[in-house]
Amino acid sequence: MFANYFQPVSVETINYKNSLHKSTIGHDVDCYYDNFPAFDQADFVIIFVPETRGSNHNDLSKVHFEIRKSFYNLFKGSWTLNIVDFGNFTLGKDKKDTYFALNDIVSNLLSQSVFPIVIGGSQDLTYPIYQSYQSFTKGVNLLCVDPKFDLIDNNSILNANNFVGSIIKKEPNHLNNFVNLGYQKHLCQNDESDLIEKMLFETCRLGDLRESIRDAEPYMRNSDIVSFDLSSIKQSDAPGSVCPSPNGLEAHHACVLARYAGMSDRVSSFGVFQIDSVDYGNLQTANLVAQIIWYFIEGFSLRVNDSPSMETINNNYQKYIIPLPETNFQYVFYKSKITGRWWVSSSIEYTEDSSIKEKIIPCSYEDYLNVNAGEIPKRVYRLLKLKRP
Repeated sequence: MFANYFQPVSVETINYKNSLHKSTIGHDVDCYYDNFPAFDQADFVIIFVPETRGSNHNDLSKVHFEIRKSFYNLFKGSWTLNIVDFGNFTLGKDKKDTYFALNDIVSNLLSQSVFPIVIGGSQDLTYPIYQSYQSFTKGVNLLCVDPKFDLIDNNSILNANNFVGSIIKKEPNHLNNFVNLGYQKHLCQNDESDLIEKMLFETCRLGDLRESIRDAEPYMRNSDIVSFDLSSIKQSDAPGSVCPSPNGLEAHHACVLARYAGMSDRVSSFGVFQIDSVDYGNLQTANLVAQIIWYFIEGFSLRVNDSPSMETINNNYQKYIIPLPETNFQYVFYKSKITGRWWVSSSIEYTEDSSIKEKIIPCSYEDYLNVNAGEIPKRVYRLLKLKRP
């Protein structure tokens, strides 16, 4: 079905795979070599896309070879998940051809409940991933771990520095919410910050994220697509990113965020982008990307599907109602009796599951405590703004 989009992995890769211990991931990965792998029973499909025309990259063939080796060499966790490696993506003659192919691949995988993990390549590949959702859902929530907002760029052509802006401007538009985690103010234009505020999108600054990485979990729980810019990790931990910086997340932060994304009942695609080189011989970045993928898969294996639904909202959750003083407004918090995770709503009337999905948003226990103390967190305050006509 997708064989025309890919080239088989190298003989060197197969020889390496065959030499691995039986407990490693690579021992059981079904990768494209002699025959294109079947994926109808797969839990994950890994797609290596060396598209660099949307950013300033070196050739990624060696990079992807080393990432694949690093990932294959990791030991499996306590899971029984089927992983397929489609091989090496063949770039289109034009960047738009690559977008078309990736859109086709991801949309078909989603329709069969197979989870795509995309390894870039430039981060504008998030754009065709977003497009692939348009036939499945009324609204898409996009989360980017990124030092920049990627809204505005001097170049009007779609690229890694303006792909979020291109998504916002696309008609018909299916973007329900956008979240940026880890932005650095000195890398963001004031016009971008104003647009984020105007459109009621959500952000978490690098300093706040480093201070409490757990604050990211509710954002991940409310996202469909997670796009990870490797440049969000500081240079000492990921020297092989496209835009290395002395400031950023640390390597263990990246793995925690990937794990949160995997644990989210809603996230259905994951990508790591802006990878540039295999770093001066020490393979540090390749190893980190492999570990980010590993922790995402581990998080996926821990999913419990405790998101509120019409069938569970009245029985599986403890409800806490907090009225706002001098108003007719109230917040309704829900605590899962299964996991202890929290959600918040501005309404207690729902007509269908789609209504619940939009009106009840994930939050943290700290959000509940803050509202109870009269302090409205930014994530919760957004409900007030959205409720206004």
